[in-house]
Amino acid sequence: MITIVEQARKKLRSPYRMVCRELGVPRSSLMRWKSRLKAGAALVNHPGPAKVGPLDLGALYDEIVQLAHGRKRTQGTGALYDRHSSQISRRDLQALVEVARREVHEEEQALERRIDWLVPGLVWSMDDTKKHWLEDRFGHMHLVMDLASRCNLRALGADMQADGRKVAWSLGELFNEHGAPLFMKMDGGSNFKHHAVREMLAEHGVIPLVSPPHYPPYNGGVEREHQEILRHLALRIGEGKVGARELELQCELTGHEVNHIRRRSLGGRTACFTLEAGRHKVRGFDRRQRKEVFEEIRMLAVDITEKMDEHTNVIAETAFRYASETWMQLNNMIRVTRNGEVLPIFYRFRSH
Repeated sequence: MITIVEQARKKLRSPYRMVCRELGVPRSSLMRWKSRLKAGAALVNHPGPAKVGPLDLGALYDEIVQLAHGRKRTQGTGALYDRHSSQISRRDLQALVEVARREVHEEEQALERRIDWLVPGLVWSMDDTKKHWLEDRFGHMHLVMDLASRCNLRALGADMQADGRKVAWSLGELFNEHGAPLFMKMDGGSNFKHHAVREMLAEHGVIPLVSPPHYPPYNGGVEREHQEILRHLALRIGEGKVGARELELQCELTGHEVNHIRRRSLGGRTACFTLEAGRHKVRGFDRRQRKEVFEEIRMLAVDITEKMDEHTNVIAETAFRYASETWMQLNNMIRVTRNGEVLPIFYRFRSH
């Protein structure tokens, strides 16, 4: 796994924290393995009571990352040294702090990376949220939105989370009403991985883009939309609790209300108007073209995977996400910027 992470970090030019998120590897475990490998110790300890031994550099590194890192100085280093002075020298601790500070800053720069969705109707996103709206249990909301127009296609409130069949039925209704998107972003929830959902997406030629494990920012657009809907829903419901039928009604009305807000980001137009204006783009992708798009992305993902010299399922999923983003950039569906500057296309198709 250390080799996989190092190769991915080199190929993707990303800091350890982001690579670990993509691969679903705990960063603290990685640093612990690296320190043990460097010391010539066993990478994995046998189960049982912890043995008294040398400083665990992986755990120490996690403590360092949590400090307040400025551009040139890190607050809290002195107190940290006082706690571990019997196990590490001040010079060695300072070296670790400098490495962590650089990596934290690299991650902050990476997280400033912004994706602008340019074509309404072609990329949707769905997610679930829950809150104590009901008297005796959580209330749930299933949200589907178009990313470019920020149009809420469905804000489905209920007393239980929508299961896979309910999600598939909802998507079928939306596809018939608005036309199916080309891509669907979602997390790895069991209801989204349900065979009925996969069959519905496949039937309409929709390419699923599944978020990396434990990394909500990948689906950040719908997460931010959640917060806006929750604010408007709170104004409708107030501080009290409601019944399941009332929650369903208020979620639907809230989604409708938010869709008709004029937004500066949409040139003063509403989300509904913007989505409607882009519907002809969706109709332009017939079944044959959707298959061609998927095949282009699949071949590019294979190429990326081969460059990384690994062939695990996690690597394949990561490569497919990067390949999809590359295809969207090449076809002017998204614009990727960092600090206001447009970034180059992540990966180029290999020449034949």
